[in-house]
Amino acid sequence: MKGLLEFMGIEPERYQTAWISGSEGNKFQEVMHKLVDDVTTLGPNRKLRYVK
Repeated sequence: MKGLLEFMGIEPERYQTAWISGSEGNKFQEVMHKLVDDVTTLGPNRKLRYVK
């Protein structure tokens, strides 16, 4: 999957997976906070150019 994202111009670091059960609310919260922190650190995706 990361290779496909890279081919499409998206940094592979923007993709994360985690196995979380519906009963693991705290784990979901932790994973989401880490994801937001990681993507915020990366900043805007400079490889993509938006066409209007």
